[in-house]
Amino acid sequence: MSLRCEETIATVAAKPEPAASGHLGGLLVETTAVQALSTMAVLTIPAIAPKVAEAIGMPASSVGYQISVLYLAAMASSLVAGTVVGRLGPCRTSQFAMLLVALGCMIASIPYSASVAFGSFVIGVAYGFPNPAASELLSRHVPPGRRNLVFSIKQTGVPLGGMAAGLIGPSVAIAFGWQAALWLVALASVLVAAASQPMRATLDAHRDRSARSRLSFDALRTVRRDPALLRLALSSFFFSAIQLCVIAFLVVLLVQEVGLDLVAAGMILAAVQIAGAVGRLLWGWIADRIGDGLAVLLALAVVMAGGSAAVIAFSPSWPLPAIGLVFVVLGLSAVGWNGVYLSEIARLSPARAVSSLTGAAMFITFSGVVVSPVLFSALHAVLGSYTRSYGLLVLFGLVGAALVAGVRGKKRASGPEPAH
Repeated sequence: MSLRCEETIATVAAKPEPAASGHLGGLLVETTAVQALSTMAVLTIPAIAPKVAEAIGMPASSVGYQISVLYLAAMASSLVAGTVVGRLGPCRTSQFAMLLVALGCMIASIPYSASVAFGSFVIGVAYGFPNPAASELLSRHVPPGRRNLVFSIKQTGVPLGGMAAGLIGPSVAIAFGWQAALWLVALASVLVAAASQPMRATLDAHRDRSARSRLSFDALRTVRRDPALLRLALSSFFFSAIQLCVIAFLVVLLVQEVGLDLVAAGMILAAVQIAGAVGRLLWGWIADRIGDGLAVLLALAVVMAGGSAAVIAFSPSWPLPAIGLVFVVLGLSAVGWNGVYLSEIARLSPARAVSSLTGAAMFITFSGVVVSPVLFSALHAVLGSYTRSYGLLVLFGLVGAALVAGVRGKKRASGPEPAH
């Protein structure tokens, strides 16, 4: 979630409106579908990386650079998303994002490396808009007593989109060609944009054509000056790096070094996403039950490091269930940490600065997403092995654990914090 998204939520929360419960079911379907399709667009090329690489004459490991280009574009577009939502309205912004996704997929389906790169850039631009738009829509229309549940359901669009990329992308690529997988995402995106049109006038009635927004770096400076916030935010750099590398390089690792076929590898990718969705709910529940989210994050960091170490030992002789189990464990931990992390950032922030400091912390989180695929691809170029390159993720997990342990140690030394 970007700083712009957080500011949008804060603005809406300051001006509560009666819940439009009649729209709630349609809103939840629409926002979840937009989130899922935009995520599916992000992950379809990694899911069919061997086929794409063969067609454009590039090594499959170059998928790391494609992901970095995509997320750089998403970071940039998220900075202007608040203005776009204010001027166009959240529903129209979601439609705009879907049409950009469709355009990006069509461009990326042209079998040239430059086209794949530019198409990925366009998909990345689109990816910066769904969260701010959905946050305003749901904040306006969801009853306060159901808001956490509804937002959680909407956020499952991320692993659902990843699961769809892993299950559908490889099968379609084998049956009809790799471009068909991207065309399918493009078609579905256009259909979702069209399906939203009947609700558009009502949902965008509050748009403000004179809306302005600006990015302030004060929150980043505040995070830098607060040792606990800084350590926790830096831990998310390493956690997001592990998450992205596990997902982006999973298929090509399993196909090229373990010897699985594309469909089997895609099914494991889908299993990782399902585990991530379960983990997001499970770890939040456990953190609330024990009253110590930092302990949960510390445990997850250790599990990420251990799971990554197990991948280093992979070989074609490993049984498929054992390979699947390792990646499910990585899915539960490396894809499931996000909710507890955001909760801890909010706990450490002053009440009136939760939104801005969360945005600043997420900027650091996104940096891990951008930098890590390039580092992983560069390491693979040196080592010539995806499995041995997982040593980088072991290191990331241990560093993340040390950072969280530092925050937790300070919390225990200072005693319970007063309520904000």
